[in-house]
Amino acid sequence: MSSQASSPASPASITEEISTRTMSDVVKDFNTEELIEYLGRKDLKLKESHFKILRKEEIASSDFLKLTKEDFYSIGFALGPTTRLIEFIEGLSQKLQNYSLLKTLDDLKEMLRRNKVNGEDITNIKQFTPVFEEISDDDKAI
Repeated sequence: MSSQASSPASPASITEEISTRTMSDVVKDFNTEELIEYLGRKDLKLKESHFKILRKEEIASSDFLKLTKEDFYSIGFALGPTTRLIEFIEGLSQKLQNYSLLKTLDDLKEMLRRNKVNGEDITNIKQFTPVFEEISDDDKAI
């Protein structure tokens, strides 16, 4: 047995990990119902009939992220929902925004504008993992 304790991740390594994650990393483990609930919160204009198809085909997030336009057509989706879902899947591969890097009010306003947050609905803000900074000895003395 090793007597060496594992060292905690450094703030730099945590920041690096966060900056390389994508939304698909966040949703990839959703089961079918969690995926449907997640899609229902998005403005994709999907109907209950679309969710019934996902249930019937037992599509979980790991499957969903691999679907192509042809796959959606083959299981009964029309052009409109197919186009929106393909675009949505492609958007999930974008890197997560590291909100801890926001330094000014203008940075915050820009992030809210990009996420189409109008002050009434904060559910459009993408999830993030906070970054913890090391506390210097000077800060500890306060």
